[in-house]
Amino acid sequence: MPKLKLSEKEKRQLRNSAKSEIERLEQLLQCNEDVQIVDAFKNLFNVCESAYKVVLKKHQLCKGKQPTDFLKIDMRQVPQALAFAGYSFDKQLLTDLFGAQPSEKGRTAKKLRDCTTHNIDESAVKEIVSRKDELFGYMNTFLQIIKNFDTIAA
Repeated sequence: MPKLKLSEKEKRQLRNSAKSEIERLEQLLQCNEDVQIVDAFKNLFNVCESAYKVVLKKHQLCKGKQPTDFLKIDMRQVPQALAFAGYSFDKQLLTDLFGAQPSEKGRTAKKLRDCTTHNIDESAVKEIVSRKDELFGYMNTFLQIIKNFDTIAA
């Protein structure tokens, strides 16, 4: 049976751990320029994810799946869902954006977003800042294809 009570010493240790985490995050977030880059990165990734999920939702419905508010990005279906809508994307671009596995270049945009959303990983912040142009390039390319597809295809 799980232990539901902590000793006073364990409570103090736990509170000190929470305090240490706040101090770590405050230190990490002191560089305003880095915070702005990470925030802009996460916001732009959210736009990419939202646009993709519009397509994914219709793809899932046409496959006979029940509608859900929770749609998971899975690289096993990303290329197929986008092709279903008539898009033609370079698979490497999609992998660099939505993949799960890191490459020789580093973590994917999705993994970096996860690492800076769920626990603010210092190495992820540094990677976003150092790869800013590359990562923003992937996202902007994806969004341009979505926004201008009919113009490009014509």
